[in-house]
Amino acid sequence: MQTSLRQRMSGLPAGFHLLMLSDVLSGLAMGAGYVSISWWVVSQGGAKDMAWFSALTALVMLVALPLTAPLGDRFPKNRVISCGIALAMLSGLTLATMAWFNFYRLEWVIASESVSMFAWAIVFPSMMSIAAELVPAGRLSDALSLQKSSQAVGNLIGPVIGGGLMAFTPAWLALGSYAALLAIAAIGALRIHIPARSREHIQAEGFFDQIRVGLRIRWRIPLERKWAFWGLVTMTAYMPMVLTLLPIKLHQLGLPAFWLGACEAAMSGGLLIGSLWLTHRLLQHCSRANARMLALWTLAAVFLVIAWTHHPMVMLAMFAIEGLLLSITMLIGQTHRTLAVPEAYRARVQAINILVAKLGGMLGPALAGILLHSWSLDAVYMFFAVFHLLSVIPMLLLPGVNRFLNLNHDEAKDWYLKQHPEAFEPIASADGKLKQPI
Repeated sequence: MQTSLRQRMSGLPAGFHLLMLSDVLSGLAMGAGYVSISWWVVSQGGAKDMAWFSALTALVMLVALPLTAPLGDRFPKNRVISCGIALAMLSGLTLATMAWFNFYRLEWVIASESVSMFAWAIVFPSMMSIAAELVPAGRLSDALSLQKSSQAVGNLIGPVIGGGLMAFTPAWLALGSYAALLAIAAIGALRIHIPARSREHIQAEGFFDQIRVGLRIRWRIPLERKWAFWGLVTMTAYMPMVLTLLPIKLHQLGLPAFWLGACEAAMSGGLLIGSLWLTHRLLQHCSRANARMLALWTLAAVFLVIAWTHHPMVMLAMFAIEGLLLSITMLIGQTHRTLAVPEAYRARVQAINILVAKLGGMLGPALAGILLHSWSLDAVYMFFAVFHLLSVIPMLLLPGVNRFLNLNHDEAKDWYLKQHPEAFEPIASADGKLKQPI
């Protein structure tokens, strides 16, 4: 693993090393924040509050993503990331202040976290596409693997810190630590150096025209349109099991907040190992398409076990395996889908991918909240596990997906532009002028 890691790090620019550091800090903050905020909501308001909290904050990001997506293409991505993280820090400070005064009102918590969701809607598209500006196409697979590993390191430590602080210290201290970590991450992101490129032709376009461009690209490419639809179905099943139902289940089992942090850390540990080692070893023995199929089926089986068991150690092991499998599915798909889009469109198109996940993050918890009124927690968990299992079949049968995934990196670069140039044609602005293609 060490030799492979050295080889992947070799030759990457200094700006990418700073990106990895920023990702570690951001992951650390997000991991600690998720555990702290979720446990505070569950312990203060119960399952009903958690379901509303998850659904409504996901709705905010769902609305914000298409509106903020052009920022990463119009302005330097390092500044966009830094400003977004700073805004999330203000939300964390607000929550910490509420906890300090022992003031819990669900509507105020949702309002504050909505600011954070708006901030992460600014950050995520640029964070997921900035690596393609820092490294050449042939190194993007290594870069994304290392970036996922950096995020996993932060997410591995963050939940443990958040869970430990929530278990043994006042809630305001845990939430205040979340805000402090975000402040450091914002400074780190600002120091990332990215190659200069002209943005005048992008900034000359109307802001809403650029939003339309990103949405139209996804719609006019058949593979991406179907991938997005079935990805939404999968995320609707997946999100409640890891965001909404997990803290409720652990709380009902009488376990302390540490266990929520431990499950998150186990998943991040699996993601780290998968990003650094397992995915690369697996691809030495089978095609990307076969590796993806194996990971999706095994992941579905893992969630069936999580839904069935009440043993915390079994749950911990399953979340570690989940992280391993997620690293395979994310790295195989994200590398090719990033390369296939021309550079000037990547932040907007990545925003659509995140939007799909967040829409699932809204619909899934909302459905979970409805079902919890009539069903037991175990029945609801098993429902979503079976739902997720059934969603695997259409994801594997997407027309053309195997051919696409088996392209080499040079072939995948700008693939969508070559195959579907009509998706990138200029569009008419509101005043009837034609905007020139980027």
